Amino acid sequence: MPKYIFLFLFCALVQIYSAQKPFIGSLEYHLISVDFISKDTTEGKLFIYALDSMVRYSYLMTDGKKQESIHHLKRKKLLSLIELDGQFFAVQIVDSLPENSKLDYKAKRGKTIVNGLICKEAIIENTQGTTPLLYTKKIASRYFVGLKGAPGLPVKGQIPTDNGYMAFELRNWNERTPPIQLFIPDKKYKVLSLEVFLEQLQTQNKNATQD
Repeated sequence: MPKYIFLFLFCALVQIYSAQKPFIGSLEYHLISVDFISKDTTEGKLFIYALDSMVRYSYLMTDGKKQESIHHLKRKKLLSLIELDGQFFAVQIVDSLPENSKLDYKAKRGKTIVNGLICKEAIIENTQGTTPLLYTKKIASRYFVGLKGAPGLPVKGQIPTDNGYMAFELRNWNERTPPIQLFIPDKKYKVLSLEVFLEQLQTQNKNATQD
């Protein structure tokens, strides 16, 4: 067998074993939201529960704001869990974010350990300038939100917002299998398409105005 075939097989095996595996477990981030216009700074937490391609995101901010959603990464679909006037809705949404929305990342040399994870540093270039990012190759970037196309799971950095930025830092992580119930909306949630939900919302607003 020619030598180049052995070389091809060796490279293929290296790629297979070094590829990022599906993640099963949970991640906990500390968040700081900064608004330059209102001069407000709000802290909070982001909990991510992953079961391969099924992921649940839970944002809990100190100002009382809460946001939860259940995503199917392979199908690019999600359920946004919404509580409105004592009613609970699971709104079906298709992830239509274009592929060309990825940011530009420039990797830097050197490694550091954060919470037991080997992390590398990169520089993110965007319209607002450049910001540093710590990331790990152990977990795929697809389990994080807000930084599309990152070279690995973002561990520490900032996400630009309309009026400021959201700083994040991974505080805890584990590989224990999360309960399957986390990926199934509770019976109190009414499952609706985005179009039907918006129609109902518009109808309720009209009725409230008339009253």
